Amino acid sequence: MSQTVVKSHSEQHALRRLGIAAFLMDTGLGMVSLALPLWALHLSASSSQLGLLGAAMRLPNMLLALTFGRLSDTLGRKVPTIASCLLLSVIYAITPMAGSVMTLALFAALTGASVALFWPSMQAWVGDLRPSSRSLGASTSSFNASWSAGSMMGNLLAGALFQAHIGLPFWSSSLLVLVIAAFLIRTPTAAPARPQEDAVVDSTRPDHDFFLRAAWIGNFSIYFTFGIIMNLFPELGHAEFHLSPFSIGALIMLMGLARTIVFWYMGKWVDWPYQTRFIFQSLPATALALIIIALAPAAWLLIPGFVILGIVLGFSFNSSLFYSLNAPENVGAKAGKHETMAVGGIMTGSLLGGILADAFGLRSPYLFAALFVSLVSLRQRQILKGL
Repeated sequence: MSQTVVKSHSEQHALRRLGIAAFLMDTGLGMVSLALPLWALHLSASSSQLGLLGAAMRLPNMLLALTFGRLSDTLGRKVPTIASCLLLSVIYAITPMAGSVMTLALFAALTGASVALFWPSMQAWVGDLRPSSRSLGASTSSFNASWSAGSMMGNLLAGALFQAHIGLPFWSSSLLVLVIAAFLIRTPTAAPARPQEDAVVDSTRPDHDFFLRAAWIGNFSIYFTFGIIMNLFPELGHAEFHLSPFSIGALIMLMGLARTIVFWYMGKWVDWPYQTRFIFQSLPATALALIIIALAPAAWLLIPGFVILGIVLGFSFNSSLFYSLNAPENVGAKAGKHETMAVGGIMTGSLLGGILADAFGLRSPYLFAALFVSLVSLRQRQILKGL
């Protein structure tokens, strides 16, 4: 009994350390993700180029996340995460040397490939360390709240630092990932195998695979929307609402705040998994938020749209990760698939949104995305019909 208690305390300590590392990683990544399109606008990038920039960052991530997730199942979680930090430190440090949008896109692609080493391994690491199968919801929610708070902080800092000097968001992020590497070296790992009494229960449910598929496609579609926001809203905010870089960062931070609160709440409420009503409501709410953003005549009316998007981002990502990790084996591979769906959505939204903005105006991507998520919502209902 005492050994079980000690093990539980040790795992909880390791989970807290992973949460801190996730917070720091997405603080840096949040700064870079917003600073990249701001810098591209400084270089007179078009909407299509902004979309290509976002796609360049996400395509390597999407292609490599599943492979690197499987790699972590064999090499362990620590080697890929630390390697990612070392690579990102160099890439962030030299990104301010970019003098063209194409060079910026190259650095963005290298960033995406390096990030693919990090998140699937980290997510699987959380799955390995949970003290019991019943604590998975709390563990994933706490972890997600950590990186989400970091992303929110990074978005806010990016605007402020960019106004001071365009290189500061990148140089600050370069230092942050070195701190993360040193931190993770001392963080304990655990074997993915569970004792028999701690085996996963919910993954044996006959409807588990249905919820997993519905959560994955929902996560893809909501992050399709997120790709449009992160890569194209800076142009819309500047051109039609005359917002400063700091104001744009603050508005995106508001979305991150709503997402973080949802992550925290889902960690406290253990009964949310395997309930269809939440999945059925999430994407229609997303469509509503997108229509609000597309039709807003004044900047303050954007606020409810961003808050709703943040709420749905929180639910969708947390659900997808929970169902991916709530499995008896190949946790790294499933975490990689979860990450691939999210990043694939961001990449597709960035690329297609940029093309639409150039062809039909800066607000058109949001209306198209509203139609897209509505169609995906119908597909989710088909998958979960009768449950």
